[in-house]
Amino acid sequence: MSVAELLLNLIELQEVDKEIYALKRRFDEIPTRIKSLDLELENANFAVKTKDDELKAVQLKRKEKEIDLETKENSIKKFQGQLYQVKTNNEYNAIEKEIGGMKADKSLLEEEILGIFDKIETAEKNLAEAKKALTEDKKRIDSDKSGIESEKKEIEAKLVEFQEKRKTILPMIDKETLARYERILYGKDGLALVPVRGDNCGGCFVHLPPQVINEIRIKEQIIYCERCARMLYTEK
Repeated sequence: MSVAELLLNLIELQEVDKEIYALKRRFDEIPTRIKSLDLELENANFAVKTKDDELKAVQLKRKEKEIDLETKENSIKKFQGQLYQVKTNNEYNAIEKEIGGMKADKSLLEEEILGIFDKIETAEKNLAEAKKALTEDKKRIDSDKSGIESEKKEIEAKLVEFQEKRKTILPMIDKETLARYERILYGKDGLALVPVRGDNCGGCFVHLPPQVINEIRIKEQIIYCERCARMLYTEK
């Protein structure tokens, strides 16, 4: 087999290996993509929990204020009942003053409770929006995961197809050349054989001397790039 024929077989093998390496990279990215989607869903769930906790907190505060209000109202009634039992003006005035202070406190509590109702309404709205966003995110994420699963099966099928095609090419390359090609392929992330681009190596782009380019064109032996060690060929 001539070097020219060997290079044609190597070129065909490299094209297949490019596809295989590209497919494997896509396949290896799948767990990261799934993890990213899971994180999105986790964040959406956390947002719902946060908004739910905020709602519960203001609801609890409302109950506490309502208890304080009820306590204040009972105290006012108690002191109002005492007004009919006092015997002196001083005692009456003292109780009246106490009742006035409690009524002022009661008024403030009522205002606070009204403000809390507004906060509850806002918190309920925020929670509803977070739940809606969660539902939409879950629907989208489930769809994306389904798409990724289909893509995974497609990649697996194509990998089998290209691996089978690769097997048909291997017997057309001598063992020594194939062993060196595969060492370079592994070390250079799937790119062992590259064309000359202008006067440069198509792999590392180092400038190639005219003599080297002539040797590549003559095709009397396989020429390797001195910098990146890849096999070189000319497309013309």
